Amino acid sequence: MSNTSINLKLGKKSYDILIGNNLIEKNLFKKLVEKRDVMLVYDQNLDSKKVEDFLSMYSELGATKSISIGLEASEENKSYESVQEIQNCLIENQYSRDCLLIGFGGGIICDLVGFSASTYQRGVDFALIPTTLLAQVDASVGGKTAINHIKGKNMIGSFHQPVKVFIDTNFLSTLPEREIKSGMVEMVKHGIIWDENYLKWLEKNVDKITALSEPFMVEAIKKSVEIKSTIVSQDEKESGIRAILNFGHTFGHGIELIGKYKEYNHGEAVALGMLYASKLSEITEDLPKESVERISSFFKKVGIKTTALTKIDPEELYSAMQSDKKKQGNELNFIVLNKIGKAKKVTGISKETVLEVLK
Repeated sequence: MSNTSINLKLGKKSYDILIGNNLIEKNLFKKLVEKRDVMLVYDQNLDSKKVEDFLSMYSELGATKSISIGLEASEENKSYESVQEIQNCLIENQYSRDCLLIGFGGGIICDLVGFSASTYQRGVDFALIPTTLLAQVDASVGGKTAINHIKGKNMIGSFHQPVKVFIDTNFLSTLPEREIKSGMVEMVKHGIIWDENYLKWLEKNVDKITALSEPFMVEAIKKSVEIKSTIVSQDEKESGIRAILNFGHTFGHGIELIGKYKEYNHGEAVALGMLYASKLSEITEDLPKESVERISSFFKKVGIKTTALTKIDPEELYSAMQSDKKKQGNELNFIVLNKIGKAKKVTGISKETVLEVLK
């Protein structure tokens, strides 16, 4: 299957997102690394042989320096300490402003590398090789970079666009089934908020996609990346329409927090958050009950345990949601649905209404 290239249009900050299999070829990296100091930041659980191959390839392609640093990819490790570890290495090796950082791993590595690049010497280039489905359709696209704070997820961050993204589906074959399901959540979100025809296609082909059938998985990733790129190109820094990509996230980040980032992974928490958000839409926007049930049915088919909602204490979750970084003043923002394929941001939802949803 031929590879696909999607250009995320942001004027001078535009960049290509390459999608396919066996993308990690020399000719695709030559212009990127030639005559530059390169640092590869990778998830330490990845194949060390692949890391060594990357470093050798960069040297062969003319990188002036080629070093690597491996990090534990955990929410606890998405911290100032990890950023400092990366930047200490850059300083000790005398990397200048024209260097290139490359992130090789899942969403946590993508965020860490992006934030480190945005703050080192007031901003240097970075590229991403996302290895999880969630990172391929979400974290690697759009230039949101962040680290966590003890008071909340992604509280410290910046907008800093990569110069290129390489989405290679070959990496997905080594992922646990739970990680594939987590990535599917963000994919279906794109259909729910933007394109009902894409949702219908996902519903029809969900078994083929979760089984990693090549043409179906590539097509699903391509469509999700196209949708997110279209939205980001209109609103890079989330002052308007980009906010709809947060559908389910106000609830989801609270769920992650009360689960101490261990009980639920990001995709599972957002799936539960999307169910809450659809119920809120039913109350505030008259979203048909059939649409709420349709979303729930998809997650059940994927294998997300929606029964987890019954274990969550409403008051505890409401309290956890107060640390959400997307608040306006003291009011929480919520993304709700007018209908499948059309979403909007609302504020001013009363605590009583939110608790009614959470019961």
